[in-house]
Amino acid sequence: MVRNRTGKLAAKFAREWVRDVKKVKRRRRGSPDAPPTRHASPARQASYRARQEADAQQRAGRTNGTAEAVTTADGRHTAVSVSDGPDKIYPHHREVARALDSVPQNLRAPWHGNCALPQSLSKLLDRGVDPRGGAIGAARIRAPGNPGHGAHNPCCNSCKSLRNEFDLREAL
Repeated sequence: MVRNRTGKLAAKFAREWVRDVKKVKRRRRGSPDAPPTRHASPARQASYRARQEADAQQRAGRTNGTAEAVTTADGRHTAVSVSDGPDKIYPHHREVARALDSVPQNLRAPWHGNCALPQSLSKLLDRGVDPRGGAIGAARIRAPGNPGHGAHNPCCNSCKSLRNEFDLREAL
């Protein structure tokens, strides 16, 4: 018999059993490109969906732009979209348009409003889903073989106001 820290008698095998349990509890995390499990964080889900969309756009022949995904806080709803020209974008929801209009002229990006984030948010809001507190993931679309393809693309100045307005976390 062995005494523990409090001075009580403890069986030696009890400590060995605890050590074995700790070894069993360690889980393998898998590769970063592995599909997220159903219990994955919204940030991981959004990042994965954005990379999937970037790959799909690359296969379709696109060589530039950004794919972006917004996942709600509960992880149940995700909307994905791609940055595009003004004539091809999804129409903005009134809340998204209000937030975009509140950005001062001197802080607006040259492509103001044509990003993927306003489109993704508008898709969720049009479905009646509140994206507040969720996460956003963005991936670059580049030519095949370019090492920058699928890399994280940070929010532009126009989208930072949307991110703050809807209290979204940016997934890296």
